[in-house]
Amino acid sequence: VMLGPICGPTLGGYLTEAYTWRSVFYVNLPFGVLAVIGLLIFLPKAQPRAELKFDWSGFAVLAIGVGALQLMLDRGQNQDWFSAREIVVEAVLAGLGLYLFVVHMLTAERPFLPPALFRDRNLVCGVLMVFFTATLLLASSSLMAPYLESLAGYPVEVAGLSMAPRGVGTVIGMQLAARLSNRIEHRVLMAFGFLTLGAAFHSMSYWTPDVSQTRMMLTLLAQGFAIGFVFNPMTVIAYTTLPAALRPYATSLQSLCRSMGQAVGVSITSMLLVRSTQISHAGLAAGITPFDRTLQNQGALSRLLDPATTSGAATLDRLINHQAQSIAVNNDF
Repeated sequence: VMLGPICGPTLGGYLTEAYTWRSVFYVNLPFGVLAVIGLLIFLPKAQPRAELKFDWSGFAVLAIGVGALQLMLDRGQNQDWFSAREIVVEAVLAGLGLYLFVVHMLTAERPFLPPALFRDRNLVCGVLMVFFTATLLLASSSLMAPYLESLAGYPVEVAGLSMAPRGVGTVIGMQLAARLSNRIEHRVLMAFGFLTLGAAFHSMSYWTPDVSQTRMMLTLLAQGFAIGFVFNPMTVIAYTTLPAALRPYATSLQSLCRSMGQAVGVSITSMLLVRSTQISHAGLAAGITPFDRTLQNQGALSRLLDPATTSGAATLDRLINHQAQSIAVNNDF
């Protein structure tokens, strides 16, 4: 768990540079095969329990609800949201699936998730915090890679290496939080982690493509450090008052909320990035007029940026788009 965030971006950057971006996905295949072989060899065989029945109805409506929600969020920006029939259908299916899941859970004899889970306040709060924290973390990672490559001009492998400090910070934060948890209340540790995470994002909202690598890596190190302080106590608090019989259900619920949070975060930040880029581009372009002092100058720069020529207009558009994307990334952070 700790080595993954450190090695993943770095290895992905080298694979993309040396081979192709598809290799980042293909590399999962040999590790997946090894994992299956390990399970077949080492996982103890358990006798089937006839009294336990899988709730196919609850699983089906939950899968429909979550799947339709994911499709709606992923495709909404490209389809112009609710002006497209597809997005309306997906929204209706998402709402209907999640509604039916809740009704089925409250009325079925053996539901997919027992209602007793939601009577434990610590678990409910922990699951909500996992959802919102996951919303932030994967979204920020999905912004960082194109920011470093497209705007800051980093080579792919250097961009991957630059993101490794967050994983290092997570390792340090988790170890320190685990040792401090015997002396300091978990809620205090989590509050410190959230405040540090907010401060890191606030600092990132002032970045420009010329940000120094040292400042960037220190900020990502602080962000990872904050994540370690958040996740460790959060997991402990979520299971503190939960009966042992409900813990397997709680684990699956927490994993589901983490996955949903990541999906929602990436979709929302992508949507905001596109819209903010369009708004910033329009605002910047409005200032490019024949009365601009720079364009009135008869030097080489004015000829290069002459909007009356095809090449000059294209160069101006590229410059404006670069600045608009930088502003949009700042707004997302």
